[in-house]
Amino acid sequence: MDLPLGTAYIEHIKIAERDCIKLIFELMDKGFTGYLIVMIDGYDGFEEGAILFKKGQPVGAAYEYMKHGILIKGNDALEMVLNALKAKYGIADVYALTPQHMELVTAFHEKMLFTIKVDKKLISKLTPKEFTDKYAKKVIEHKEEQSKYELFKRFGLPVHI
Repeated sequence: MDLPLGTAYIEHIKIAERDCIKLIFELMDKGFTGYLIVMIDGYDGFEEGAILFKKGQPVGAAYEYMKHGILIKGNDALEMVLNALKAKYGIADVYALTPQHMELVTAFHEKMLFTIKVDKKLISKLTPKEFTDKYAKKVIEHKEEQSKYELFKRFGLPVHI
């Protein structure tokens, strides 16, 4: 993920040992500006996600399936990050950014920004009780279908997806 390092706020959180949803709520309550980043050993390799905060308001997210080179941004990524925070094996870090750095991040990563209002109620609603691999399976399957389609199209073969 292409985010500036910022100032370490909290590092090396073992997500299985801490309620990271409560941590998100604490960051919101404190008016935090920066991001929470999580890395897990997921469904098919490492997965990494981030939530951006601006004055306590979650304003954007991104999620990457590293082995497959798939990067999801914005509204869809939020649910994936919340899911990752429920994984058994992973770590999270929180980095503070200056308001100026956050302005640059949001300007250069517009596709990460939410088009919906994200509040505690929505976060609670979207957070699963436990980690699921359904997001990874769906995204990876879609990429594989797209790859087949592109290959067949390039050779002028009929496509039945």
